[in-house]
Amino acid sequence: MASTTKQAMVRRWWGSAALAAALALVGCASGPTHPSLAGAQLPDLVPVRDFVASRQSTGGYRVSPDGKRIAWFGTDGVVPAIWVQSIDGGDAKAFRIRARAIRFSADSRWLGITADPTGDENTRIYAGPVEGPGTDLRELMPAPRSVAHFAESVDASSDFIVTSNQRDKKVFDLYRVNPAGGPPVLMATNPGNVGWWGVDTTGQLRARAQIQGDQVLLERPGAEPGSWVTVAERSRWDTLNIFGLHDEGRKAWALSNRGRDKLALVRLDLTTGSEEEWFASPDVDLDSVTLSRRTREPLLAHFMPGYPARKVFDPALDARLSALAGDKPAEVLVTSLDQTDKVLTVAVATDRGTRNYLLRDGHEPRFLGENRLSLIAKDLAPTAPITYTARDGLTIHGYLTLPVGAAPQRLPTVLLVHGGPWARDRWGDGATSRAMQQFLANRGYAVLQVNYRGSSGYGRNHMEKARGEFAGRMHDDLVDGVRWAVERGVADPQRVAIYGASYGGYSALVGATFTPEVFACAVDVVGVTDIARLLEAAPPYWELGLPWWHRYVGNPAAPEDRARMDAKSPLYRAEHAQKPILIMHGVNDPRVKLEQSEWMVAALRKAGKPVDYVTFTGDGHGNQRWPNNLTMYRKTEDFLAQCLGGRTSGFDYYQLGAWAF
Repeated sequence: MASTTKQAMVRRWWGSAALAAALALVGCASGPTHPSLAGAQLPDLVPVRDFVASRQSTGGYRVSPDGKRIAWFGTDGVVPAIWVQSIDGGDAKAFRIRARAIRFSADSRWLGITADPTGDENTRIYAGPVEGPGTDLRELMPAPRSVAHFAESVDASSDFIVTSNQRDKKVFDLYRVNPAGGPPVLMATNPGNVGWWGVDTTGQLRARAQIQGDQVLLERPGAEPGSWVTVAERSRWDTLNIFGLHDEGRKAWALSNRGRDKLALVRLDLTTGSEEEWFASPDVDLDSVTLSRRTREPLLAHFMPGYPARKVFDPALDARLSALAGDKPAEVLVTSLDQTDKVLTVAVATDRGTRNYLLRDGHEPRFLGENRLSLIAKDLAPTAPITYTARDGLTIHGYLTLPVGAAPQRLPTVLLVHGGPWARDRWGDGATSRAMQQFLANRGYAVLQVNYRGSSGYGRNHMEKARGEFAGRMHDDLVDGVRWAVERGVADPQRVAIYGASYGGYSALVGATFTPEVFACAVDVVGVTDIARLLEAAPPYWELGLPWWHRYVGNPAAPEDRARMDAKSPLYRAEHAQKPILIMHGVNDPRVKLEQSEWMVAALRKAGKPVDYVTFTGDGHGNQRWPNNLTMYRKTEDFLAQCLGGRTSGFDYYQLGAWAF
């Protein structure tokens, strides 16, 4: 991107007549028109570019197993990059790639990188040398239109254990690969129904989970090569997330809700299938657990009843993490450890960004870097947990963010709906919609986020109550949240928008076509419009997971199910829309394909309904490219300013050069 040729092109364009036309837009910023904001002392209008692109933003820090190097996400000039350097600095180098995840090999010689170059979720894996000046990356599983993931790093070697569906697009086989060269070595072939491979840090295959109808068989290798012995059976509707195999594969850790409502940390016996409960929250599921690299024992567990909570099993570590958090709520995450547990990277996440630190025995904590939101935290708004009672008596949790400088009375409001639907909104910075939430609050809106029934994190019962409730009680929970905000005097009932992506986009269109009287407008990003055809066009590697969808919404192959699915699909209710709708979609989306939005736009226009339609080239189910996010945020602020009366920047000078990226 920073080549001499491209710089010359930018300079020529900058001096062209197009510049004059673009600069004429600078004065198009508009203040709020909603009465509750007219006299408010709102903070500075943060430029859109600060929410979507920053050369100073860093994150995802990892320490190498030998404790000598760190790697992180950043930029090299104006290009996304993964950086690696010695722990005390001085020899940093950048691998220019837009990455999703990074990990070191166990011998600390290689950096493994996961990337989705085109947004179609055909995830690629690469490796680059840690030492020396070289920044070339080698693709480890080069196969067209296939998906690969890292599974484990093999002790005392450069090897990685990886999964790939290159042989059969529906399922994942297990391979061992050396980043220095040579072909991948096939370790296990998937018979067509294995949903999990259990590999330990020695690189040995110790267990697998085989799905048979409504049951999952936990199996171990038998005495004969290629044979398997069933250890235990469980319902496939139980959750058992297994990790941290140890004791020569006889034991593992797991987050389990077998025989309980909430996910708990258990030690799993892989020879009998029995569980020993280690730690649980009585209120919510456990989110994640960090293990010691040295002992393979749990160091800390995270959960989020409202504000983030943690259980640290080591008192000395607890004191160090608490010192970083201070006396305010924060989600404190140990993101990596060296093999001695003496060198750690830690992320301290709040509702206004994430800051990263290096902890070393005998040293003061060292600040490493911060993300985009943290860089602009002074202009962002606080978020508070809320609860209310749905119309059928179910307790619903969520979050409310109020714009700074405005009285919390009859505010224009955005109901920001999370995707999944088996996900949840969070208080900390791990939420996928956090930047959009803060962007909306900065524009003057109250932002309401609801963990409707079916959301994860609140136990099996809360999730199971969503069965058959698409466009039903799941949507009622959202409308009840709006009514709660109105009854408290926070929301202006005439100026509430609904915004969401993926399932949240579906919810936005349900709001526009099932309950149009509640919402002044709707914004749908990569949303589902026809449920039955979503499942019929699902990626092949969804096959083992489709029974979950059938359980919650139906099987489109069954005529009676399909009729119910069509009745809950916004596509077939386009004529009921009454208010403006904005629809946006990445053209490479493999989950909710572009045709879902194209059908909806065509149906709305045929019915004479107002709809604006935007597509994003080079992205899929969620944007990775900042120029597309810049467009999405700009479209959103202008659309909502007309609908709700908040403020808009009207123009961002990054728009002048976004075409070059």
